[in-house]
Amino acid sequence: MYHFNKGGVLETKHKPVIHYKDFLFRGVACLLAAHYIVLMGRPELSTFHALMIPSYYPTLLINYFITLIVGMGVKQVTIMLDRYHDWYTDIWRRAILQFVFGVICLSILSFFLVFLYFLAFGQDIMDSGYLNYELPFSIALITILNFYYVAYYFYMHPRSLNRISSEQNENIPMDTVPFSYKEKSSIMDILQPEQVEDFSNDTLEKNRDSLDGPILTNDAIDVDQKKEPKQILIVDTALRSIPVRLKDVAMFFIYNRTVFIVIKGISNLGDCYQYSGTLAEIMEYLDVREFYRINRQCIVNFQAIDAYQNCGEKGLRILIKPEYFKLEDIKVNVFEKTCMVSGDKVASFKEWMNR
Repeated sequence: MYHFNKGGVLETKHKPVIHYKDFLFRGVACLLAAHYIVLMGRPELSTFHALMIPSYYPTLLINYFITLIVGMGVKQVTIMLDRYHDWYTDIWRRAILQFVFGVICLSILSFFLVFLYFLAFGQDIMDSGYLNYELPFSIALITILNFYYVAYYFYMHPRSLNRISSEQNENIPMDTVPFSYKEKSSIMDILQPEQVEDFSNDTLEKNRDSLDGPILTNDAIDVDQKKEPKQILIVDTALRSIPVRLKDVAMFFIYNRTVFIVIKGISNLGDCYQYSGTLAEIMEYLDVREFYRINRQCIVNFQAIDAYQNCGEKGLRILIKPEYFKLEDIKVNVFEKTCMVSGDKVASFKEWMNR
């Protein structure tokens, strides 16, 4: 489930899971496929005439049941492979596994279910013409269904074309490096020289212990010197651009090196928007009175915070209001780590909360 990389960082082997909302499509598609299979090899029998025959309906029901099982099998295989083999980072292995388990194994399952059907009615499957007509058609349908889920995956989980290379280091432990060099520079450009000199000696001495230069908290940045906060953030995908109202955003966080935007009321990761920029870029457009970057991986909305509690000697853990969101497809310990306030930000976070 988890492993440590060379830097000693705990990483999850699971990939973001796409929630395939295809219940209606799968039900209708399986019904049409079952109807076509029943009529296959009977050119003299039209759909209208078949509906007038009483024996048509039990046969249709059995075939519909078989197609539903096979269709659900294709979906479950796809979801399982999504967890461990991402299309973008492991495309060849994923394609082979999808073909083996999603096409070959499901075709064998389909043949086995039909064999049981013929056996129950005392018929010989070899003499029925199934191998010449229904079997090739079933394999073709299973292959098409696999392609449908692949297309659904790329549509719902588009690869960001403008992924910033600095995001590769975003998964390091939260309490070690406060900001990357690029993030530090973007904030320093906003500050005037005299503002930097106003830092207390204690603050500067504390920040020298970090690995990547001084850390600047929300209070260190004059609100008047920041860019004017935006009300809308445009999220670009491969097919469309989506305006997101920032007041509806509960949290921005990084998971598997991808920035996710959590909207109030969602319940799974697949419904989150994905953003191609960095958290530092996002902070430039946010109202610092409403949003706070609690660590290297998370920006949280003040309205979404229910409470916070001490965790360890110098850390805080944020508790999110249940009505805002609950990501059911992320491990609890992983999400709790995301909601931890870095030790060097505890004091400024408490000041930000005390309003």
